[in-house]
Amino acid sequence: MGKTDIRRDAIMQAIKDKGSIALTDIVQQFGVSEATARRDLEILEQEKRCIRTFGGAVLESLKVEVPFFNKMDLFTEEKKEIADKALNFIEDGDIIGLTGGTTTTFIAKKLNQFKNLTVITNAVNIAYELIGTQGLQLILTGGVIRTQTFELSGPLANATLDNLSIRKTFMGVDGISLTRGMMIYNELEAETNRRMMKQSMETFLVADHSKFSRSSLFVIGEVQETTGIISDSKITPEMKEAFRDAGVPFL
Repeated sequence: MGKTDIRRDAIMQAIKDKGSIALTDIVQQFGVSEATARRDLEILEQEKRCIRTFGGAVLESLKVEVPFFNKMDLFTEEKKEIADKALNFIEDGDIIGLTGGTTTTFIAKKLNQFKNLTVITNAVNIAYELIGTQGLQLILTGGVIRTQTFELSGPLANATLDNLSIRKTFMGVDGISLTRGMMIYNELEAETNRRMMKQSMETFLVADHSKFSRSSLFVIGEVQETTGIISDSKITPEMKEAFRDAGVPFL
């Protein structure tokens, strides 16, 4: 096996470990030019081993659901950055919805700075995080819990949401694509997320850069249905421009 094949295998291993890789990371990690890095990703995409994105590549698809606690250890700094940005859209007196997920969990950890807030969630771990927070009214939906994500979903969860009016929902996803939409691994969770979005006046899509152009099994809806996207600083200008041209701003 030649040096080029070894490098490309190493690039693929990095993508598998984190779910994505940036072009700049390949240049720095493997000591190659940007042109060589682009060529490597082009070949790997032709071999159907990954999908090229604006400024990098992601896994070809999300075929296996990653357990919650494993995802909590991925892109933690990026998720903290997103949580800080999300706080700019929350004010005292708000009624907010939080879907399940690690990014929304990071948002929940920062809500104790508000004096008057109502939080509606279908995630048991988020409810546990917020229990006892002074000045916070917490509403947890019913439903069947999934141990991979700690989310409640199904008819009971949807019936709860049907009787609520939410001001702002912050929604996490497994994959985002302009052509495929917002995606998640589980069908019941996708339906519950759709219901929460329907009951909200505004929906903010919260996702780190690794989620873009990654596929998952079930579509929640089109990205254009949201108010906008809150992501981290590793999103490239080209990515921002593409979504903005499609009517979806990065906030």
